[in-house]
Amino acid sequence: MMLDSFSRIGIIGFKRSGIALCRMLLDYGKQVKVSDTGFEDSFSKILIERLGARGVRFEFEKNSCEFLSDCDLVVVSPGVDVAASGIGEYTCARGIPVYGEMEVASWVNRARIVAITGTNGKTTTTFLAYSVLKSKFPGRVYLAGNIGIPFSEVAPRTKEGDIVVLEVSSFQLETIRDFHPAVSCITNIEPDHLDRYAQVSDYVRAKKNIFSNQTANDFAVLNRNCAFSDELKSSIHSQVRYFSDEFENENYSAVSVIAGIFAMTKEECARVFSEFRGLPHRMQKVREFGGVTFINDSKATNPSSTIWALKNTKGPVRLIAGGKDKGLEYGEIAPYLNQVKKIYLYGQARTAITQALSFYPDIARYDGVEEAVRSAAQDARRGEVVLFSPMCSSFDLFKNYQERGKFFIQVVNNLNAETSTRT
Repeated sequence: MMLDSFSRIGIIGFKRSGIALCRMLLDYGKQVKVSDTGFEDSFSKILIERLGARGVRFEFEKNSCEFLSDCDLVVVSPGVDVAASGIGEYTCARGIPVYGEMEVASWVNRARIVAITGTNGKTTTTFLAYSVLKSKFPGRVYLAGNIGIPFSEVAPRTKEGDIVVLEVSSFQLETIRDFHPAVSCITNIEPDHLDRYAQVSDYVRAKKNIFSNQTANDFAVLNRNCAFSDELKSSIHSQVRYFSDEFENENYSAVSVIAGIFAMTKEECARVFSEFRGLPHRMQKVREFGGVTFINDSKATNPSSTIWALKNTKGPVRLIAGGKDKGLEYGEIAPYLNQVKKIYLYGQARTAITQALSFYPDIARYDGVEEAVRSAAQDARRGEVVLFSPMCSSFDLFKNYQERGKFFIQVVNNLNAETSTRT
C-alpha cells in the first residue's frame, strides 16, 4: 500500500501516536481530520490551534461516522477496538480501509524493521535489541513503537541500510496489512487482554500477524519454551531461529539471537547487557525505608508478569496488586505465594482477585493505591519487600502503567517517620 493512494485521512485518537501521525500526514500534503472521545479542554489548546492552522479539522467527545464520511482512509489508535465499535461496520460498508499508525508509518519507512512482540518482556527486549544493534551500527538504528516513540515520528527520517527496532502490541498488529519486518520476534505468549479478545486463540491470532508478510529472506525469532511455539511456527514462511537459555535472562537470550542475524557475537551482546540497569516501572527499586525495600513493577499487567516478579524477588514479600479486571486467571500466581506475607488489593479487580485467591489467609482490600501502599508500609518489617506488581491494566484509575508507577513512586517517597516500619 502506498500513502499516495489517499488524500483525505481521518485519525481516531489524539494521543502521542495520533499527534505524530497527524504531523507526518500534513508534511506529505494530506487533508487530515482528528476524532477523539476526550474533552477538548483536556488537550493542548496551542497544539490544536497550530494544527488547525494547517487545515486539520477536529471532533471531540465522540467518534462519529458522519465526521469520517468523506475520508478515503481511517487510522485508529491501538486502544480503539474496531470490531466492537460502530466505526468498523460503517467503514466496511463504504469500502473505507481502516489501518493503524504502525501500518501507515511503514509505508514511508525505508529501514529494515526488527519487530518485537509478546505478552511479557517485549519492552525490555526491544530496548536491549536497539542498544546492542546501535553499538555496532551507530547512527543507523532507531527505536520506536509501543515503547513510547511513535513509528510515524521516526519513519520519515529513515534511509536504506538503517534499522528500526519496534515494540509492537497485539492491538497494533490487528490493524496491519503490508507491515513487513525483516526480523520478527515473539518473546512469549500468556493469556492476556481477555477483556478485548473473546478467547486466548483470538489473542494468539493477533500476535501471529507479525509474521503475515514475511518471506523466506526474513527471520522469525521464537521462544523454545513458549507453549504456543509449534502453533506459531505453522504460520511462518521465513527462517525460524529459537532462543531459550543462552543467557540467564530470556530477554537477553532473545536479543542475542536477533543480534546474531546481524552478524554480532554473544560477547558483543554481553558487553551491552553488563551496562543495562533496567527500565522504569519494571522491577524498579524505588527506595529502602525503615529497612524495607519498595519495588515498582507497574508494568506487570497480567498474572504471568507478577509470577516473574515473585520468582525474582528475594525475601518476604508484601504484594500490592489490582487495577482494571481483564478477565484473566489470577489464581495462576498461587504456587508462587510461599514467600508472600500478605496481599494488598485495590481498584476494580480487587473482588475478582480475592475470589480467585480465596484460599489465601491474609488479603486486605482498598479503594486506591495510596491506601494499599501505606498499609503495606505500616505492616512491613525490616528485611521485607513491598512489591507493587498489579497484574492488571491501569485504566480504572490511571491513564497508563507509567502514570500508575509514578504515583506509586510518589507515595513511597512521601512515606515518613509517621509511617515507620516495625523491626
